[in-house]
Amino acid sequence: MILFVIYLLITSQIQSFMTLVLQESVDCYHLLPANSLDNNSNFQAKTYELQLDDPKGISHGYRRWFHLRPGISLLIEDYNLQENLIVETCHTQPYMFLELGFSLFGHNPGVNLRTGQNFVSLEIDSGESDYKEWQAQKRILKLDIHIEYSLFKSLILSHLDKLPVNLRNIIEKANDEINYLHVGSTTVQMQTILRQILNCPYQALTRQLYLEAKVLELMALRLEDLQDSPLLHSTTTLKPEQIESIYEARDILISNFTNPPTLLVLARQVNLNDCTLKKGFQQIFGTTVFGYLHNYRMERAKELLLDAKLTVNQVAQTVGYASRSAFMIAFRKKFGASPSVYSRENSV
Repeated sequence: MILFVIYLLITSQIQSFMTLVLQESVDCYHLLPANSLDNNSNFQAKTYELQLDDPKGISHGYRRWFHLRPGISLLIEDYNLQENLIVETCHTQPYMFLELGFSLFGHNPGVNLRTGQNFVSLEIDSGESDYKEWQAQKRILKLDIHIEYSLFKSLILSHLDKLPVNLRNIIEKANDEINYLHVGSTTVQMQTILRQILNCPYQALTRQLYLEAKVLELMALRLEDLQDSPLLHSTTTLKPEQIESIYEARDILISNFTNPPTLLVLARQVNLNDCTLKKGFQQIFGTTVFGYLHNYRMERAKELLLDAKLTVNQVAQTVGYASRSAFMIAFRKKFGASPSVYSRENSV
C-alpha cells in the first residue's frame, strides 16, 4: 500500500511537470525573400496559426504568422501556460533579417526581455532547425516583426547617417559576423500601435494593408527611438528586482489611468520607496511617473477621437478628465490642435 501511494505521488509529479510542444511547419517560418518583389504578381498574403494543444486543457494559446508581403512577416504569440512550452521550428534557407520584438506580457528568456520592453536585432538565421522554451507563467503576449535585410536596407539607405554608429557599420559592412542587439523600453506611442495591430478590425486585403502600414510605422518609431537611446542595461543602476517593480508600477498606472494612485501609494504597492521609483522610472522610461501617465492618456484620447460615435466630452471623461476645458488645453498643448479639429481631420 505504501509503495502504491509513493508511485502515485511520483506519477502525479511527473505529470504536473509535463512539457508541451508546438511544432511549426517550414511554411510558417519561411520569410519570402524581398527580391521576389520584382516578380510577385502571384503573391498572396497568408496567415498561419498553430493552436496550443494541451491534453489536460489547462494551458491555452496560439502562435500566429502573418506573411504580409515579400520580405515582411509579423508573428504574434499569445499563451497562458500552466506548464513549460517548447516551440520547434523547421529547417529553412539561411537569410539575414532585422527583427523587432515587443513583450506585452510575460518574460522572454531568449533575450531576457521583460513586460514593457522591446528589442531591435540584426542577425543571420542559419536556417537550421531550432527550438525555444517558454517557462510556465500566467500570461505571455509578444509581437515580433521580421524584415528581410535587403528590404530593410533599401528602406533606410538614405538615412544611414541617423543610425547609431555600431549599427551603421554593421549595415554598411554586412558579413557573416552580423550580430546587433539593442534593448529598450516600449513608449506610449509604440503601445498604441501594438494595440491597434492586436485589435485589427479588418479582413482580407484591407487587413493586409492595415497591418503592413502599422508594422512600418512601428519600425519607424523604434528606429527613431534608437537614434538617441543608449543601451538600457548599460545606463541603469537599478537592480533586476527594482526594474521588475518599476515595470509593475507602469502596469498599475495604465490599468488605473483614469484614477491613478498617488506616487507614495504606487511606490508602496510595488515595494519601493518613492525616491527609487521616481529616479528609476526616469531611467527606464525617460520621463516622470505622471509624465508617462499624461502621455498615455493623450495617446488613448487620440485613438478615441477617431471614433465618430464619441463626443469630445465623452473622450475627456474616458481618459480621466473631469473638465472638458482642461482636457482641451492638454490635448492642444500635446498635439498642436484641438480635439475637435483632430477628430474632424483624421476620422474616416
